[in-house]
Amino acid sequence: MGKNSQKRRAAQQRRSMQHQRSDGAPSQSRTPQTVSEADIAQLVTVGAYFAFGRDEHKSRFATTTDILVGLETAAGAESSPRPSQLMALQLQRGVDELCKAGWQPADIAHVVKRNGTARSARLAVALLAHHARSTDAVHRAPHAWLAQLDDLGVYDTERDAIVGGHDQPVANWARAEKLDPDEMFAIALQVLGVLITAPPQLVLMPIPSSWGASNRGVMPSPQALTGEIDAKALKLIRALLAKAEATTFEAEAETFTAKAQEMMTRYSIDAAVLASAAMASGGSRTAGIESRRVHIESPYADEKAGLLSVIATVNSARCIWAPGLGIATVMGFPVDLQLTDMLFTSLLVQATRASTDATAADSRLRTPSFRRAFLIAFADRIGERLEATREYASADAEQQYGSALVPILADRLAAVDEAFSECFPRVVAAPVRRVNAAGWYAGRAAADRAHIGAGVSITSG
Repeated sequence: MGKNSQKRRAAQQRRSMQHQRSDGAPSQSRTPQTVSEADIAQLVTVGAYFAFGRDEHKSRFATTTDILVGLETAAGAESSPRPSQLMALQLQRGVDELCKAGWQPADIAHVVKRNGTARSARLAVALLAHHARSTDAVHRAPHAWLAQLDDLGVYDTERDAIVGGHDQPVANWARAEKLDPDEMFAIALQVLGVLITAPPQLVLMPIPSSWGASNRGVMPSPQALTGEIDAKALKLIRALLAKAEATTFEAEAETFTAKAQEMMTRYSIDAAVLASAAMASGGSRTAGIESRRVHIESPYADEKAGLLSVIATVNSARCIWAPGLGIATVMGFPVDLQLTDMLFTSLLVQATRASTDATAADSRLRTPSFRRAFLIAFADRIGERLEATREYASADAEQQYGSALVPILADRLAAVDEAFSECFPRVVAAPVRRVNAAGWYAGRAAADRAHIGAGVSITSG
């Protein structure tokens, strides 16, 4: 046991001898045998709420953790339920409730990792694996849900089986991490605090309680209506953008990026025309509109989200940012969402590299204010360049589709705006801030050098 653990244990013993009370916690004059299951469950909840917040909560969190550890270690081998078991039940319930409230596996893993450590993230994955087993996700979950579990290492596509998540996921996690009781309680309570304080999210796919008996044969919406890109083409586009990011030759990067955008443009405009034909046959103009979440990591998450918003807007999609969660929601037609996602990833790589290059020769520029200004200016200038490219491409596309293309694209954008306003009626614009002048000009210069393609559409209008 470490020194900090010994100090906390000694403090707990002193508090117990002095019969002191902790806010929201049972009196220490009570012996472990007299503490009820309801008291322990309440204590777990109190500890979770104290895990984050104001400075005065830190001492209360430490006190609550100490009490739980004392109850855990004092309990007999046959005692049931133990504090750790009650906490595990609350953690499992927390994941269940978030999934009912519109959260997806990747969202839960992201927000836990954002507010904790690598150990916290592994606990979240263990809980998600347990949830997947309890809901029979392999046979019932939407394919997109399983894809997220695959990314998290929870779902083995080759064996078509869940990895981990057996009974007692919290105890198994603590054993694998080789944690002593106080470390286990401290981390688990922090994770629980994240789970029980997370706000509801927009439901983007069916929640577990609405899954059918089988997910076999359940496919996404028809491509002719949504403009979804087939997997083979999507793989090729991603490969082209990866080559554009990797090469040190500007002309070569320009060629790779332009070719990728050319393919995306063809899918996007063709999808708009096909969707218009479907509406003429009685379909809804908002049919096929989707929302996707983008998880943005710190540092400078607000500025990165600004870049995403600019790219989404140019590509006829709409973006809303939740800074407290580090999650942006982007709404639009699938092809435009895919293009937005890929361009954001590629341009963020270029912006990060350009920012590093800009400060390499002068260490005085390596400040948060410079980097924030750099990213804000980079996004501003990229938006101007993408908008100019869109106007050029729209004019070029009219040669094939004629003047009817303009109202088609305008109606497509109006449909996205309508759906976005319905889902997010109270959007608040981000405040304008003063920025570092050197970072601003450096960011705009870097945006001028960024590879977005020349004379090729990057949006459907």
